[in-house]
Amino acid sequence: MTEHDTTPVVPEDTQPVRDLLAEHVPLALIVDLATPEATSAEILEAEGLPDEAWWEKDQKSSDPGHA
Repeated sequence: MTEHDTTPVVPEDTQPVRDLLAEHVPLALIVDLATPEATSAEILEAEGLPDEAWWEKDQKSSDPGHA
């Protein structure tokens, strides 16, 4: 950011985190992975759970042994 430019300069080392956020990885999970000693309870409370519980989808349809 310069005197006349209000655009913040983003360090390149934040790109992996921005990529994960773009893929809709919950911020709470990213915090847990990046700083395991930090708690994500407050972030999870603010962010909430997704509308669709993708982790509970029927596994049979993706299992090649069940055609």
